[in-house]
Amino acid sequence: MSITACNYREQIAYSDAKANKVVLSEAEHARTTLWCLKPGQHIHAHVHAGDHVWVILEGEGLFLSEGQPGLPVKAGSVVVAAAGISHGIDNNGSTGLVFVSVSAG
Repeated sequence: MSITACNYREQIAYSDAKANKVVLSEAEHARTTLWCLKPGQHIHAHVHAGDHVWVILEGEGLFLSEGQPGLPVKAGSVVVAAAGISHGIDNNGSTGLVFVSVSAG
């Protein structure tokens, strides 16, 4: 068993083309990813078999789930999407949106 630690600020990497995913760690039962979105970028609502926890670290946006109104999120917000629930996000703010995604399963 290993332990992974990092300073997320050192891992931030934006892409002009689309939302950028930086894998921080991959373990047997979970993957931890840092997502970096420029203003106007988004991740379409999609579904996975495992649970997802998103922790917003910087910026603000709109959490998306099919059939639900958008949920405003900002630095400090924690959103949990259980397995089978659609989840996505839109950076509708004026600065970069950075969040950690922990995917279980």
